[in-house]
Amino acid sequence: MFKEIIKLIEKHDSIVIFGHINPDGDCYGSQVALKRGLSLKYPNKKIYITGSGVKSFFDFLMPMDIVPDEVFKHSLAILVDGNDCSRMEDQRVNDCVAFCKIDHHVDTGTFVQGPSVVDETANSTCDVLTGIFIEGDYPVDKIVANALYLGIVTDSGRFQFVTNYAMTFDRAAFLCQNGANPKAINDILNSVNESSLISKGFVFTHYKKSKEGTLYIIFTKEDLRKIGISANQASGLVNSLSNVKGYPVWASFAEYEDGNVRVELRSNGPAVQPIAVKIGGGGHMYAAGAALAKLNITQVNQVIDMLDKAIIEWRKK
Repeated sequence: MFKEIIKLIEKHDSIVIFGHINPDGDCYGSQVALKRGLSLKYPNKKIYITGSGVKSFFDFLMPMDIVPDEVFKHSLAILVDGNDCSRMEDQRVNDCVAFCKIDHHVDTGTFVQGPSVVDETANSTCDVLTGIFIEGDYPVDKIVANALYLGIVTDSGRFQFVTNYAMTFDRAAFLCQNGANPKAINDILNSVNESSLISKGFVFTHYKKSKEGTLYIIFTKEDLRKIGISANQASGLVNSLSNVKGYPVWASFAEYEDGNVRVELRSNGPAVQPIAVKIGGGGHMYAAGAALAKLNITQVNQVIDMLDKAIIEWRKK
């Protein structure tokens, strides 16, 4: 199917690469790597990345583009790291004239606008792209290599959630051979400020636990104002509850100022992706997310009940 995507790329002189709502390292890394790689191969094409990206990496890789409205009306849209147009952060995606998708999430079948490459066994979209770059012999410079490595290392949870270690490390080695700098990337990822210490302290003193083994934290918007972080930053703290003995599932619920709630689900055994799908989200089998319309304790308890049932079924196996 990537040959079909290449045909679209070669047909269009203007290309916009879209990432999902609340972009992470894999989303941003995929956008940067694809823009840079395609720019090296097709220097006469105009290629843009749109969305908020991951600001801490702008100086190390590249910032996002400011794209005028009129550009979309004659551009190919490449969706990365998301199921369909509804998940894209920049909804001007709907103004584009052609579409394709590269992803690794469980395919919902909702993307019908064009060809797609989806590898549900891959750890990240950057993992998929690395394979494409290698097999297609596409240009890989230092920027491409670092962007792809960023996506692989973040979406695999620093190589914790890997389905094929041999292949993943082969690809990581290829990226390092082409200029990826794991230490520089880890230094940026590990950089903290005082507010992060305060927010982790909140998690460790306010988490709750279920009867069957789910640890979870609820951040109200009032909590977030006191701590001094955003709902997106709070959601990134979900792994503060990871790998606690006897608790194979952990979750966070963070309330935005408008009342919407970001849900993050993680596991080291029971499948959480089906539960995310049930509440309107998606993701990986052991790392998934969704959104709730408001912070409703009844709904939160329903999610925890579903997670507990998944734990019970997992323990029976």
